[in-house]
Amino acid sequence: MAAEDRSRMSVMFTCHDVARSVRFYRDQLGFELKESWPSADAPQWANLVLHGQSVMLGGAMDPAKVGEACQGDAVAEAYWRRAAQAFRENSPGVGVIVYVMVDDVDAYAAEVRERGIRLAGEPKTQFYGIREIGLDDPDGYRLIFFTPVTMTSCQSCGMPLEEAEPGQMYCSFCTDEKGQLRPYESVFEGTVAGYFMAHRKMPRAEAEQAAREHLAKMPAWAGR
Repeated sequence: MAAEDRSRMSVMFTCHDVARSVRFYRDQLGFELKESWPSADAPQWANLVLHGQSVMLGGAMDPAKVGEACQGDAVAEAYWRRAAQAFRENSPGVGVIVYVMVDDVDAYAAEVRERGIRLAGEPKTQFYGIREIGLDDPDGYRLIFFTPVTMTSCQSCGMPLEEAEPGQMYCSFCTDEKGQLRPYESVFEGTVAGYFMAHRKMPRAEAEQAAREHLAKMPAWAGR
């Protein structure tokens, strides 16, 4: 696999039928088939790329034949036999969610629908700074295709976000020097003193109650 294909994302899914999965990713999702082994017609492994993001597909192994592939390595044989048996006994995609970035998720959703893909609803803008749509591949692996979006307000305190970058969730008052969200107590105090007391001219006790009610409506503090 070329180095540039690993620069953004690289995952590998074990598949019941690699050729079927190759067709799904290439023909319906628009991935480019970069490599396949031992051949493109009968692949047991394949690497497909979309916008520099790599999804590799590997065929499920027969637990009884793992030893042949491991060539006498007892530790590897035990490890891969357990993996092969677990794949055979369980639903392979349960709990696996992979995010794949596209230039325009709405346009992408329309394209793949025309190719017969069933999507989980319509693209939706999330408070964490992306617009996304989900689907499942033939083995049940869940894929979320997304595009970063520019948020208009801080998801922590509600202040307008001016000159925000796509995907940015919080304002400078709610983040530290590393860009990480400050603790609730810090944001709470800033909201009390900096907004409700300084701008709304509320007394301390009234400002604290107003700040609690206000922050409880913000996505960053939902359920607190």
